[in-house]
This record gives sequence, C-alpha cells and structure tokens, in this order.
Amino acid sequence: MSDLEKLYHEQQRKQLCLLHALNNFFQREEFKKEELDRFCEEFDERTWFNPHRSIIGLGNYDVNVLLKCLESRGLEGVWFDRRKSAASINCDNVIGFVFNIPSDSFLSSIINGRHWFSVKKIGNIFYNLNSKLPEPTVINDFILFTNEILSKSDQNQLFLVLNPEKRDQVFI
Repeated sequence: MSDLEKLYHEQQRKQLCLLHALNNFFQREEFKKEELDRFCEEFDERTWFNPHRSIIGLGNYDVNVLLKCLESRGLEGVWFDRRKSAASINCDNVIGFVFNIPSDSFLSSIINGRHWFSVKKIGNIFYNLNSKLPEPTVINDFILFTNEILSKSDQNQLFLVLNPEKRDQVFI
C-alpha cells in the first residue's frame, strides 16, 4: 500500500465540500453534515433559506461554519492576506490549510457557489486533499502551489488552521 493509499480522502458529493475538506484535514470522519447544519442554525434559526448554507440545504457552507467547526475542536482558523507571499507563513506552526475558491460547477454558477479544500503537511510532505480529485496528490512546492492559487483570482482565499497558542508564531 502506497503512502497516498493510506491517506483518508473523501470524494465530492452534493455541495458538501466543506464537510469533505474538514474530514480530509482531520484524516477521519470527524464531522457529519448534521453537525455543520446545527452550527448554521446556531448562527441563524432558519432551517430553510439559512444564509450560512445553500438555500436547499445541500451544503455550500460559509466561512462562519468553517471557523465554528475548528473552534469546536480547539483549533483556530486565521484568514491569510492573499497580498502576501506564502513564503511569509511559518509552516511549522500551522497544522493545515483550507482554501476557498469559486466553484466551477453548473449549479454553482446559478447560486454563486464556492469550493472548499484542504492541504495538510503529513510528515515532511504537503498533500492536496481536494475532494474533487480522485485521490490526494503530493504538492512538491507548497509556496508555489499556494501563490499560484491565490494569484488566479481576487476571490480565492486561504485560511490557516492552527492551535490558538501558536497564533503569534504563524508568520515569518
């Protein structure tokens, strides 16, 4: 069994990319859709037309749900200023990375959908755990990979996942 085959990797279904990004980040089924939906309803009691997920409840969760999920597990998500180079990140003090980019699906073009995916360093190797990929892929140059994604569109975003006590040690 190769190292890639040992990695936990959920595949994309519906608009549940944040769920997949989180579970792929944690390398296990850490969250279920019901927990993410519950967080949405904590922010806004509406079950239908909740502004923190898609209108029809298929996913497409917003950043508030990401941050609440991380907080519920004792972690913190920190927005990365895309005007900086990824070289300014002290990767030794970051547990992982969650990207948010405009989705390229037909349905997303109608409802302004976005796609979440995670990147994690396991051992000394960075892995792209994107649920739209058939399997995780090795990232040979994390700085180049990140800078390329962030430079493609002003709408592309990156969140650093860290232990709160490391917050002041994230940037070089």
